[in-house]
Amino acid sequence: MTEGYWINYSSGKIFSIHEHEQWIRDPKNAKSLGLSPILIKSFGKFKPERDRDKFLLFLMRQAPIMRVHGHRSYITFEFSSSSRQTVMDEILMFCKKNAGPYTTLYINNFTTKETVQMPFIQFEEMMDSDGAEGVLRAASRKLPVKSSIEKELVKIAKELLL
Repeated sequence: MTEGYWINYSSGKIFSIHEHEQWIRDPKNAKSLGLSPILIKSFGKFKPERDRDKFLLFLMRQAPIMRVHGHRSYITFEFSSSSRQTVMDEILMFCKKNAGPYTTLYINNFTTKETVQMPFIQFEEMMDSDGAEGVLRAASRKLPVKSSIEKELVKIAKELLL
């Protein structure tokens, strides 16, 4: 899977898109995703492309929407919510239709700063046995990592983002 999506995890609406910022800046698309007219009017505060990350994060903090992007063998889910169950249920339903058992899921909640990385088969098992809380308990487990390794990983990640 290499497609991108916007998902409204409150309504269950899913939209296949080419590029997240370009698609959602169209007022018709934003409205169909479920964004309020007041929120849509605030788009002008953010410069297209230059403010892309700030703009998308702002929207995810203001509306029950999730950014999804496929990268062949893994799928990234980004959202901002203190309510976990609804979002995780939506990810489960999406993956049942679009992911294989060993597709890796990267789940990032910008509100709680929880990040989960696991194959879909493990995610599905955890959701069935322990629900969203079980999955997020896995996210809260810290692996012991030397600070020198952590710094090197941050350096590599920054280079990849450039």
